Amino acid sequence: MSEFKRVLAVDLGASSGRVILGTYDGSRIVTEELHRFANTPLQIGGDLHWNVLELFQEIKQGIRLACSKYGELLSLSVDTWGVDYGVLDQDGMLLYPPHHYRDQRMQEYRLKLEELLPPEEQFRLTGNQPDPINTVYQLFADVQRNPELQANAGRILMMPDLFHYLLSGTAAAERTILSTSGLTKAGTAELSSEVFSRLGISPALIAERVDAGTVIGSLLPGLRKEFGGSALQIIAGASHDTASAVASIPYRDKEHAAFISCGTWSLVGLETEQPVLTERCYRYGFTNESCYGRGNRLLKNITGLWLLQETQRAWAEAGVALSFGEMVELAESEQAVQGLINPGDPLFSTPGDIPGRIAEYCRSTGQPVPASKGAVVRLILVSLAEAYRKAIAELEELTGTTIRTVHMVGGGIQNRLLCQLTADATGKEVIAGPVEASAIGNVIVQLTALGLLDYSRAGEVAAASGGLAVYRPVQE
Repeated sequence: MSEFKRVLAVDLGASSGRVILGTYDGSRIVTEELHRFANTPLQIGGDLHWNVLELFQEIKQGIRLACSKYGELLSLSVDTWGVDYGVLDQDGMLLYPPHHYRDQRMQEYRLKLEELLPPEEQFRLTGNQPDPINTVYQLFADVQRNPELQANAGRILMMPDLFHYLLSGTAAAERTILSTSGLTKAGTAELSSEVFSRLGISPALIAERVDAGTVIGSLLPGLRKEFGGSALQIIAGASHDTASAVASIPYRDKEHAAFISCGTWSLVGLETEQPVLTERCYRYGFTNESCYGRGNRLLKNITGLWLLQETQRAWAEAGVALSFGEMVELAESEQAVQGLINPGDPLFSTPGDIPGRIAEYCRSTGQPVPASKGAVVRLILVSLAEAYRKAIAELEELTGTTIRTVHMVGGGIQNRLLCQLTADATGKEVIAGPVEASAIGNVIVQLTALGLLDYSRAGEVAAASGGLAVYRPVQE
């Protein structure tokens, strides 16, 4: 066998997906994007769904390209966003296309669920911050709408578990993705019997639980033949994309470090041994999710660079097409802006004219309206950095930890101005990298599962693989 070890990471996001080759030479991982494709939701009968069969075809195309170019590969693992799932019937066939978390069917049953299971109790039982997009709300809505569903269903599978099933024929519920569901006991992969009993849902719907990094099987014979005989093992890795991203963090002082997984959304948190379930933690809006290795991620979800993406789109529709690099250059040329927006304000929660809404927000809060495009961009970035500062201060308060270093990972760290503003706002050293955090973390977990990497070296390998940049706060 070649000295190079090659595995495939399938990284699915809310708007696009990628099949990425990870090549490990014993000291670092080189990633190669082999296939990128759109992830476009479907509107069917008034509901919003994922086009899961099209996504599966695109994944197959990526595998085909990889096998054609590189021959025998070792394994594959899928990571995705959280909360969504597919429903299999008693014969193991998909009953209907999985719903999208932005579908609105949960709103009709939200109050009924919260009468049976108040939000504070959801948090106490599961560690998850209650939210109508959570699996528990979606599943309750589905059962209320279709009382025959439980009798007809064989299993529900979270999205990465569904793709692993389609590839291997093995139904398994991986721990990190299931920890986003609001269905498990806080800090465990054990189902919360109280949640299921109060809501009248059968726990038998959930497949056998497995830890992140479990080899669950290999390609189905038909797929193996289709791809030229590759024996490709299927690994339930750190299947939640944030769990994969956190697995790639090259910590230098983990006990005193926070992380920001920075992309369309920003996940600000730190790793703890046990869930934090205090009333103050609930009130501050933090959630608890599982890490690779059974640890806990205490984190807050903050609207991220989606604000810039929507701003770019609005300007393009108005006839001014700017790249993200050009937008940042405009922001860098601006003097310090006055005022702040709250990125989590409902005003900014849906697609539309974000620059116009920023002006509306500033007027309604008695702040100066940004007078140029550069000022709009800088206001967004300064406001994101301030949201990060606030979340990190709350983490210090909730855990009694003194945070000295902030690790920023993901595509958003290519915005160097945001990284520097984050260092300035927090007063802490920011270590940025790797950019391909979810893919590299996905590969690291696979290599560990295959016995090709000691996970104690994960940070060293990630640092060598991604390239790091250090930002220190500028004292004004």
